[in-house]
Amino acid sequence: MSYQYNPNGYHQQQSQEYLVNNQYQYQLPQYPQQSQQYQYQQQPPPQLVYPAAGGKVYAPVPPPNPPQFIERRRFNDFWATLLFAAFVGAFIVLAVFSVPYVITSLRTGQFDFPGTGSTASTSTATTGISASEIGALLGASVGVGLVFSLGYFFLMLNFPAALIKFSYFLNVCLLLGLAAYFLYLRIWVAGVIYAVFGILVGLSYYWLRHRIPFSALVLETVCKITFKFSGTLWVAFGGVLVAACFSVLWLTTAVGFLELATAKNLSDVLLIVVVVLSLFWFNEVVRNTVHTTVCGTFASYYFLGIQQPNSTEVTLPTRNVTAKSLGRAITTSFGSICFGSLLVSIIRTLRYLAQVAQNDAAQDGNFLCCVVACCMNCILSCLADILDFFNKYAYTEIAIYGKPYCDAGRDTWNLIKYKGIDLIINDSMIGNVLGMGSLFAALLCAFAGYLYVDLNHGLGTLGSGVGVYVVVCLVSAFIGGWLFLVLLEVVESGTSATFVCLAEDPATIQRQLPTLFREAQDRFPQVTWGMQSNAY
Repeated sequence: MSYQYNPNGYHQQQSQEYLVNNQYQYQLPQYPQQSQQYQYQQQPPPQLVYPAAGGKVYAPVPPPNPPQFIERRRFNDFWATLLFAAFVGAFIVLAVFSVPYVITSLRTGQFDFPGTGSTASTSTATTGISASEIGALLGASVGVGLVFSLGYFFLMLNFPAALIKFSYFLNVCLLLGLAAYFLYLRIWVAGVIYAVFGILVGLSYYWLRHRIPFSALVLETVCKITFKFSGTLWVAFGGVLVAACFSVLWLTTAVGFLELATAKNLSDVLLIVVVVLSLFWFNEVVRNTVHTTVCGTFASYYFLGIQQPNSTEVTLPTRNVTAKSLGRAITTSFGSICFGSLLVSIIRTLRYLAQVAQNDAAQDGNFLCCVVACCMNCILSCLADILDFFNKYAYTEIAIYGKPYCDAGRDTWNLIKYKGIDLIINDSMIGNVLGMGSLFAALLCAFAGYLYVDLNHGLGTLGSGVGVYVVVCLVSAFIGGWLFLVLLEVVESGTSATFVCLAEDPATIQRQLPTLFREAQDRFPQVTWGMQSNAY
């Protein structure tokens, strides 16, 4: 693929080979260092007038070196793929030896756990709930969750700015309400903390309200692309389903290993290191694979999509965009995904060990060890959150350009240095909308479960006690949050890809999608001056 510059912009020449084989990934454009100067720097950039935008005058973005396509794909960080495969294989072997203990215990009603010193007998009990009642309860929760998710998607598509404003209002009300509640209970410290956070959220809305139009445009654009490529939702649903199935297998294996450790006198350290790390690592890999797939799909739209003349319709010279993006995520980029996921999983495993040490020290009355473990827990929690935020954009770089993890991390750090505040603000505004949707989905599904039990005057032979209502509402709320998680993951990933594409190569979006570029420049002109503008 070659590019030529002319006074009217960039002219893109596509070879026939590219049109036939379009599974390439982008390579990050190499922008000049700040010490290098363009020869035409002294000349003011020409101004362009767009009649469709009301005759407004814009200056074109600085001309970047265009992305180069990688014609020979490499398996980046392949050692991490091998390590992950070995680790999964070790877990499967452990499951093969552990799960039969659980099956035997379920048949006999006896479970042996380390530290008990004897066999703990459990009596056989029946739930008293028929299969039809369980199916009806699950159907009600799933139905309400799906209807709400679709309705909320429609609201994000048509009223993004109103949702962002309402999410701020809701956050302020919840924080101030909690502050008033704790002050009423005379818990002064908690009340003051919640009141301060409520005031800060209100002030942040006042200071950042001029950024709302741009975040609303990003949210609306992400929803439009998601609707166009609905396969991203199926990929996210598959990822959530795989993670849920593995969690069930992990729980069964963990219980079986507890009995195996008792029978064979094995060390508990093996359980903590292997089983806990396997849970974190596998779930991180699945989540990041979905994220990388969605980001690759959105990048294909932004960099390959062509807006038709006199129309807002965008066409792509390729088919099965989501499937090809998924193929890259589980092949050439899978090692990089495993590498970054391993770093987060190690930190989360260390945090789990700190929590265990804190609980043991509290039970033993060791105040000093309890304080040290609590501090370590806090530090590791902050590190995990920071690395999560960093990895989200590193995987976006991997999805767009096909980089190894270390190269993506270096470029992500440069992106954060130049665009970090914009990233945080945009993530915060759209994150508030998604968090509000998760809360409402859980509450509505919990209410649906409550209504089901109330209208049927109880649940089977369990009756209508308070405990029944609590358990049903909790299970229904979990189902609602799980269903909304599918939509949440796609919108979050699409938001990351949108911002990275605008930040690193706005000239391509200006050429390929002029209407979107004009709207972004109307609402927040600085965002369309990408990182290459630092050379000017």
